[in-house]
Amino acid sequence: MSDFRLVQVSDIHLSRKRAYFLDNWDVFVEAMRADPPRRIYVTGDLCVNGPNEPDDIAFAREQLDRLPVPWRALPGNHDSGELPPDVRLGKPLTAERREIWLEHFGCDYWVEDLGAWCFIGLNAQLIDSGLEAEEAQWRFLDAAAEGRAGRALGIFLHKPLYLRRPDETDQALSALMPQGRAKLLAFCTAHKVKFVASGHLHCYRALRLGGLRMIWAPGTSFVSSVKAMPAPKAVRRAGYLEYRFSGRQFTARLVEPPMFVSHDFRNWFLDKGSTVHLPPRPLRPGEGGWGEGGA
Repeated sequence: MSDFRLVQVSDIHLSRKRAYFLDNWDVFVEAMRADPPRRIYVTGDLCVNGPNEPDDIAFAREQLDRLPVPWRALPGNHDSGELPPDVRLGKPLTAERREIWLEHFGCDYWVEDLGAWCFIGLNAQLIDSGLEAEEAQWRFLDAAAEGRAGRALGIFLHKPLYLRRPDETDQALSALMPQGRAKLLAFCTAHKVKFVASGHLHCYRALRLGGLRMIWAPGTSFVSSVKAMPAPKAVRRAGYLEYRFSGRQFTARLVEPPMFVSHDFRNWFLDKGSTVHLPPRPLRPGEGGWGEGGA
C-alpha cells in the first residue's frame, strides 16, 4: 500500500510511582484501538524521571505494549538523561543510563521503510554528547540514506532543530546545539529531507525552512504557561499528530481527543521547576486507587 496513516505521540511522561498523566494516555490508547494507524512513533520523554527511576522506563515499555499496532520509540531527556551543559535536572546522559534504555527498548535510533518513504529516528540526546555512540549514530544516519534515493525521507527525534532561527548560536537547551544542528541541517539539504518531526516543547508548531518542513508535536501529558511561546503560532494544548502519506506527499494535523485534559503545570514549575520533583502518586498502592501521597 502506498497510502497510509502514521501517528506521532510525544512527551507522555508515564510513571508507576507518579501516575499523574496516565488518564490522557488511556484515552490515546483507546483512540488507537478505535482507528489503528499503520505505525505509531513516540518521540521522547516517555518517563517522568527515567534517569533516577529505572522503573519509569520499565513502566513506559509496559504501556507502549498496550498499543494495537507496531510502534517505535526514541528517548528524551526525561528517559536517559540530559545533554550537557544542561544541569537543570542534574542527570546528564551517560553510557550507563543509555544502556538502561537499550535494555528495555532495544535501540535508540532506527530506520524504517514504509510505502514510498524512509523514516529515520534519531536519539537527540546523543547529538553533541561526546559519547562514543554519537559518532556511531552519525555513521548510521549516512548509511540509512544510502540506496534510498527513490524514497522520500522524514526524520523523527525528541528536540527540535532550533527555536527561532537556524543560525542561532546560544546553547539553547530546548533545541539542538549549534554544531549538531548544522550537521543535521546539512544532511537534510544534501538528501532533500521532507520533514523533521520533534517533541520536547509541549506545543504544536509547523514551519518551513526552504523545502524542509519542521513539525513540533505537543505532549499528551501537560502544558506550561510559565514561559512565553517560542513562536507566536505555536499551540499549547495536549494532543498528538496524525500524518497521512500518499506517494511522496504527506499532510500532518494536530489531533485533540475530546477526553484529553490539557493539564497546565504552571504553578508547579514556578514552585519546583520540573515534574521530576512531583510527589508520589502511585498507580495502584495497596488495593487500588490513588492512595495516600497523591497531590
